Amino acid sequence: MVSAGRILWTSDRDFNKDEIRDQRYFLVAEHNDLITKARHDLNARELKIMDYVVSKIKPNDEHFNLIDTSMYELTRVLDLKRSGRTYSQLAQNLEDMRAKSVKIYNPSERRLTLTGWLEVVDIWENGQVKLRINKQFAPFLLKLKDSGHYTQYFLEDTVRLKSKYAILLYKLMREVDKDHGQSIGILQGTPEEYMAWLGSPSKYQYKYLKNKVLNPAIEEINCKINDMELELLQARRGRKVVQIEIHNNFARRKSLRYQ
Repeated sequence: MVSAGRILWTSDRDFNKDEIRDQRYFLVAEHNDLITKARHDLNARELKIMDYVVSKIKPNDEHFNLIDTSMYELTRVLDLKRSGRTYSQLAQNLEDMRAKSVKIYNPSERRLTLTGWLEVVDIWENGQVKLRINKQFAPFLLKLKDSGHYTQYFLEDTVRLKSKYAILLYKLMREVDKDHGQSIGILQGTPEEYMAWLGSPSKYQYKYLKNKVLNPAIEEINCKINDMELELLQARRGRKVVQIEIHNNFARRKSLRYQ
């Protein structure tokens, strides 16, 4: 691919006839395994782009359709400054997402799936973009009502968050909310499990995980997500922290419905 920094954005325009503002309130729906078991290194913007693409999937889709969008639309939906520099950065994000690997382990089948996020990405110099999700993600993104094991949230929520750790923690907290906010949601795991879930450096000692990853992510979520009030609790064996719980103490959220 031509270096993103050399692409000339000429005759830039909006190719989407839909109301862009409304798209931020589309629902993103993912199989729970994609949230809890997938391992990848997408950054915050790439996570938002993927959520945007997933929000385009309709509940009855049998396969992944070609998504027809534009740099103009992406900047508007993701609340980014519209400029040639931003467009070039988005092009680089899409190129990186095409190349980056994601690993998903199925414990019942003892199978590790290694794949990439996007099957194809076409970018025109006028800002038009066409892309398609890799077909390997079909079990995790298509016809989710059949499985019942899925999580959904508004694209608007992840767009608000700036840190990749906050975005990933937000999704995990949505996944543990089994009764749609009628009780306190609890995410429980070891420090090692949290590092795997959030993609933080495995070399981190717990104090770094807590101070550089968990506490900043919790603070950001509490400030920006209206129906989350997260609290970190920890259990020790001697002086070592061996168990972490993050509670969502906001327990009055109305149920989202998958339309």
